[in-house]
Amino acid sequence: MYALALTLVIGAGAGVERQRLDVTLDPASGKVEGATAIQVDHGGDLHYELNPSARVHRVVVNGAQREPSTAGIVSDLKVGDVAEVFFSGIFRDDIESGEKVGQIHNFSVNAHVGEEGIFLSDGSNWYPQPIDEAGVPLLREMAINITPMEGWTLVASGNPTCQGPITLPCWSWHTPRRVDGMAVVGNRHEVTGRIVETDSGPVGVTVHVPSEHADKSNYYLDAAEYYLKLYTPLIGAYPYERFAIIENFFSSGFAFPGFTVLGPRVVGMAPRSLKPGYLDHEMVHAWWGNGVYVDPSDGNWCEALTSYCTNYGRRALEDGQDAARTYRRGLLNKVSLDPSLDNGPLGEFGSADPSSGGPDRFVGYDKGAFVFMMLEDVLNEGTVPESHAGSAIWPVLRRLSKTHSGERIGWDEIQSAAEATFAARPEGWLDPFFETWVHAHTVPITAPDMSTTSVQTLNVVRDPEGQWVEVDPECRHYRLLPHHQTSPTIAGTLGTGAAITVDETMPAAEDVTAWMAEVEAGPSMLLIGSEAIVTRADRIARADDTILIEDGSFTVAGKKWDGSGQSVLHTMHDPDTPGHYITVFHSNGDVGWDRLRFIWYYGKDTTVIWDGDETVLRRAHEPDARIHN
Repeated sequence: MYALALTLVIGAGAGVERQRLDVTLDPASGKVEGATAIQVDHGGDLHYELNPSARVHRVVVNGAQREPSTAGIVSDLKVGDVAEVFFSGIFRDDIESGEKVGQIHNFSVNAHVGEEGIFLSDGSNWYPQPIDEAGVPLLREMAINITPMEGWTLVASGNPTCQGPITLPCWSWHTPRRVDGMAVVGNRHEVTGRIVETDSGPVGVTVHVPSEHADKSNYYLDAAEYYLKLYTPLIGAYPYERFAIIENFFSSGFAFPGFTVLGPRVVGMAPRSLKPGYLDHEMVHAWWGNGVYVDPSDGNWCEALTSYCTNYGRRALEDGQDAARTYRRGLLNKVSLDPSLDNGPLGEFGSADPSSGGPDRFVGYDKGAFVFMMLEDVLNEGTVPESHAGSAIWPVLRRLSKTHSGERIGWDEIQSAAEATFAARPEGWLDPFFETWVHAHTVPITAPDMSTTSVQTLNVVRDPEGQWVEVDPECRHYRLLPHHQTSPTIAGTLGTGAAITVDETMPAAEDVTAWMAEVEAGPSMLLIGSEAIVTRADRIARADDTILIEDGSFTVAGKKWDGSGQSVLHTMHDPDTPGHYITVFHSNGDVGWDRLRFIWYYGKDTTVIWDGDETVLRRAHEPDARIHN
C-alpha cells in the first residue's frame, strides 16, 4: 500500500537540495525532539508543514537566529543557505479507533511513539516538511541520525549508513535519490537477515519481529529472496540496498522506501499470508511509488501497476495462463456483483477524496490492474506469449523504472513508454486506449454487439447455427457480466444486502460473529448452521450448483465431505429471486465453527472448504457464458 497526502498553501517557494534530521525518540513519554538542517538550491521563501502535535522552538539561518513563523515560513532564503529548525512534539495516535474487524489496514495512525512501538509515517509531517506552492512535499535528498535506544531496532527511509552485520541496530540512514519524506518505524524486535544476490547486485533482507513470531522469520526471508530474484530481471535493479520487513503493532500493510510494515495478524499467518498481493505487493512498491513517484496532479497510478505486477502478475508468472484467466474473471465477477465499485475514471484515483465523489480502491487497484492487463494484450499484438515473463510489457516497465527513478510521473509518461515499444508508429497511437480506460469513466456491459477501442481486439465466438454468442471467453476485456454469468460468492450476497439466519445453538464466540452486525439487510440470504439451512432446503435444492447438508456431512460439486473437522462456505444463485444469492455456512462438528470469522474474506470463491484451520478447497463456479438468441 502506498499513501499520498497533500496540504494546500499559497505563495512563492524556495527549492530544497537536501534535508538532514537529528532526532531523539522517547517511547515512555511519546516525545520526539530534534533539529533539521534544510539546504536551499534556489532562492525564495521556504514553506514547511508541521504536525499539529509538534511545534518549532528555534530557527537559525547560516548561524543567525530568526523568529519562528507561526505560518511555517522561513523567508528570503538564497541559493546555498541552510535553515536549521529545532522542533519537538508528543505523538500519541488513537490506535484502537482505526482497528476494524476483518481489515488489515489501520489508516487512523500516522505518528505514534510509545512503549508498544514507533510509527512515524513520511506523510504525517512529524518533522518540518518542506512543501511547494501547492502544498506538495518537495523532492530532496534526506538523511537522519537517531539517538540510539537500548533494546530497540528502528528502520528509516532509504539506505543504512552503518557498517557491520545487517542484523545489528542502525541509527543513521540516507536516501539514494530525492524523496518526498522520511519515515521511521520499529520496536523491541528480534532481527534476522541475509544477503540476496540478484542479477542487479546484492540486496540485504531483514525481518524484524517480536520473539513470539521469531519462528515466522524464515518464511519472510525466503519469500523476499524469491521475489527479488523474480522481479529484478523483469522490472530492473531493486532501488535500495535493503528490504526490511517489520512487524507493526497495529493492522498494517504499508510500503516505504526500503521497507514495509505488516500487522501482527498477517505476520502470524505465515506462510498462508504470503500469497500473491501481500508481501510481494509491498516490495514492488519500492519501484512503483517509492522509486518512481506519483505525480499528484495526475492521479495515483502506482497501485494499479503494483497490483498488475503482483496480485495478477505473480499468478501468471508462476501458474500460467489458466491462473491468469481465473484472476481476470474474478475481477470481472467482483465488479459485476456490485457495479457501484466502479465509481469514476482511473486517472482520478488518488486525486480526489472518495467521500467527495472520487474513485475508490476498486478503481485504483483492481480495475487499474485490469487496464494494464489490456495494455499488455495491445503490446503483445493479440498473441499470448508462452511464458508471462516474455510479455512485451516488461521492457516497458524496465524502461520506466530506469528512466524515471527519483521523479514524479503521471499517465502521460506511462503512455509514452508503452508507445516506444513500436518506434515506427506515430506519437499518440495509444490515445484511444488511454482516453477510454484512464481518462474517461468507461464501464461496458457484455452484449453481442459490444465494441472496443481501435487498438484493441475483442474476441466474439458465434454459433454457426446462430443460436448463441459468447463474448470474450478468455476474459481479456474489462466489462460487466450479465447476472446469470456471475459466479455466486458471499461478496454478492453481502453486496446486495442479506437476511441472516443463525442456528440458535451455534457454538461460536461473540468475536467470531461480530462482523455480522455490520451487514445491511437485503433480499439475499446468509444461512449459518444446519438448522438455518434446513429452513430453505427446498429452495436450495432447486439452485444450480446446489449443496446437500446431511447429519455429519455435506456434498457439493459432486463430492461428499464427512470429516468431523470439516466446514464449508457455499453460495448459489437464488432460483426464486433473480439477481440475488443464497450463501450457507455449515460445520460437521464444533471444530469448524471458528472458520466463521473468516468467511467474508472469500469474496472471489463460490465454495470454500476447510479441514480444521486448513483450507482444502477453493473454487469459483462459472455458469454458462453464452448469450442465447
